[in-house]
Amino acid sequence: MGEAADYPKNWFPISEYVNGETVADKRHEYFDGKVFATAGASENHEIVALNLAGAINQHMDGKGYRVFKGDMRLKIALPKRALRYYPDIMVTCDPEDSDQNYKESPELLIEVTSNYKADHMEKLFAYQQIPSLEQNPIIDQDPKVKKASLYQRSQAWDQDDEAPNGVIQPSSIDFTIPLEDLYSRSPSVA
Repeated sequence: MGEAADYPKNWFPISEYVNGETVADKRHEYFDGKVFATAGASENHEIVALNLAGAINQHMDGKGYRVFKGDMRLKIALPKRALRYYPDIMVTCDPEDSDQNYKESPELLIEVTSNYKADHMEKLFAYQQIPSLEQNPIIDQDPKVKKASLYQRSQAWDQDDEAPNGVIQPSSIDFTIPLEDLYSRSPSVA
C-alpha cells in the first residue's frame, strides 16, 4: 500500500486499503485511515476458534446462516469513520449481505483473545455500533484460564462475565457448547 502525497503520513484512503488487501500476503485491519497487520494466531487460539466455528457451522447447517472463521472481513460504517476487521468467528443470516469480500450485518461476532482484558476493548466498542449484532462473546485462548464473557444487546449492551455453568450459550443462534470443549485438541463430535 503506497503513500499518496496528498495524505498525511501513515494515513491510507479506504480505497487503497481495499485494493491492497486483494493482493496482500498478510491480512490487515483498517481503523479510520490507519492500517494494522494482524498478528499470526497461536496454537491455542486456533484450537479454540476452530472448535467453536466447527461446532457452530454444524449447528447452523440447513438454517440459512453462514459461519466464517478468521478470513472474512467485517465492514463497519460509522459517521466519519471507516473500519475493517477480521473477526475470529462471524455468523450472518441476512441474504442481502452478499458481498464476496466482506460482511456488514453479522448477528454474532466472536473473538478469541490472548490478553482477555486488553485485546477486545477497541473492537468491542466498534462491534456494538452494528445494528444487526445481537451478541459478542469474548473467549480467552488459555486452556488454564478457560474464561468467557458474553456481551449482548438488550436496552443497552450488557456483559455476563462468566460462562454460566461452564457453558457458552449465544441465544441469538440458539446454540450451546461446554466451555471445556473449546480447549480440546480432539473435540467430541455429536
